[in-house]
Amino acid sequence: MAALPKFANTNALWAAVATQTLQKLGVKQVVISPGSRSTPLACAFASNPAFTATVALDERSAGFIALGQSKAQGFPSILLCTSGTAGANYLPALIEARLSQTPLLVLTADRPPELRHCHSGQTIEQNGLFGAYPVWSVEAGVPSQEVGLLRHWRQLWVDAFQRSLGPQIGPVHLNLPFRDPLTPSTPEKGFKTPPEVQKEGFFSALRVPHFQPGIPVNQVAALLPFRSAGVIIVGPHHFGQRTYAADAIAELSAVTGWPILADGAGTLRGDLATHPNLVTTYDLILRQKKFARVLAPKVVVQIGPLPTSKVLRSWLTANEPEGLQLGRPGENLDPTHGKWRRVDADLVPSAQSKPVQVKTSPQLKTWQSLQLKAQKNLNKISQTAWAFEGRTVVELARHLSPQDFLVVGNSMPIRDLEWFYQPTEAGPIVITNRGANGIDGTVSTALGVAQQGRPTYLLCGDLAFLHDSNALLSAQGTTPLTIIVINNQGGGIFNHLPVRAETDLFEKLWGTPQVTDLGKLCAAHQVSHTKVKTWSQFSALLKKKTSRVRVLEIRTNRQKDAAYRLQSLNRGLT
Repeated sequence: MAALPKFANTNALWAAVATQTLQKLGVKQVVISPGSRSTPLACAFASNPAFTATVALDERSAGFIALGQSKAQGFPSILLCTSGTAGANYLPALIEARLSQTPLLVLTADRPPELRHCHSGQTIEQNGLFGAYPVWSVEAGVPSQEVGLLRHWRQLWVDAFQRSLGPQIGPVHLNLPFRDPLTPSTPEKGFKTPPEVQKEGFFSALRVPHFQPGIPVNQVAALLPFRSAGVIIVGPHHFGQRTYAADAIAELSAVTGWPILADGAGTLRGDLATHPNLVTTYDLILRQKKFARVLAPKVVVQIGPLPTSKVLRSWLTANEPEGLQLGRPGENLDPTHGKWRRVDADLVPSAQSKPVQVKTSPQLKTWQSLQLKAQKNLNKISQTAWAFEGRTVVELARHLSPQDFLVVGNSMPIRDLEWFYQPTEAGPIVITNRGANGIDGTVSTALGVAQQGRPTYLLCGDLAFLHDSNALLSAQGTTPLTIIVINNQGGGIFNHLPVRAETDLFEKLWGTPQVTDLGKLCAAHQVSHTKVKTWSQFSALLKKKTSRVRVLEIRTNRQKDAAYRLQSLNRGLT
């Protein structure tokens, strides 16, 4: 890393110190919302070849693009905006980042203290703008050429970076006031670049922090009361080292003899696909009361958040098993309010030379037997000639590789993934916004994921797509993203609510009917659009790779789909 040159003004110096520090820490991606007050940092990021800068006009979309980048990397991206209400549009992305434990560095440029609370333009109260959602929030001092303050500025970035990564992972908010001049080339009277910051030593001591890998399986096993009636539940947790995590969970299953109930919204369902103890059909099995009673657990190990299944959560609540939660520090992962003990660490394999003695149990054999029956039922349900939404997941599972990203929207797509994703081998890296479970920023998140350069597929509904259609403003360039839109012209998930049969106001208040021509919407943004008419056409389109954003629209019947789904899933195991 070269020493810093001389600068024309204080803001340019501070911006260079910030970007050089972040470069040294390994940060590479920044999403910039255009504006004036953020000019010093925007210019510094854009002119530094170590950073890939994405400029997004819509701030809410920008927030989720950065979120998608961070989710895909497991490493913080930068999100930068000007002063005023621009930053307020970042709140939904920050909420998701906090609740899904995604590292993110959020920078809001601000006016200096003397221009606040006096009706200066584009000025609001930005300290505390995001409430309780950042893991850390602080305002920096106004830039100065004093060396002591420059050291403080350098270490502020190190501190912010480290806090975003742990022990409580999430977004960090820095509010950054700047006085004029904002443009880097504008001379500032009396300014001189301090000699100390021009020396290589000013940055040489910076290091990327290292974190403890986690708790070994044998230590977790020592905490468990060994009973035959136990289960290991794996939720939509992001694991940085896939093989490492899969090996650890497989070892825990071998030691305990317990089945692994893995959520479809997690990559590990695919990574554990060939493991005999994996159970992917728990939702269908537990819908049958007699099986739910027979399989009642005494002990549960929960890794990450709970899966999507409401049936599974109700089963846990009803049985009140002893539980051990494994996850990141500072987060309660139990909405059932059960008898849980928490261990703030990721599960890792034991360091041992001899092979693990594999255990089994009568209950495990029952799970395995019911799994085979349930899988046959689900295969029958999904193999329809007509456009049944659940079959989309089956087709995706056939075509996506372990190197691909699969981003799944909330509402019905995430539930179809849980029910119909029955992998036979390792599948794609699955990414979801299951922190707040909203439809905000679905397309933008996928754009951020796709910017990592790997083939990326987004499965979402029409309302999620339309809610974030401004993301198409950033859809140009070489971004390998295929967006599959299930267009049932409304909110399909609401057709599963009890209110569906209780009021004639359903369609008006919950159905959310829409008649948007998605083809014309895509054409307006110069984005490729195809209306899929057959499953064979869909398969052919998935085989054809793309280096740009494209939209594949599958038209379905909301009412027919809901009726078929409810009838089929509640039929029982045959």
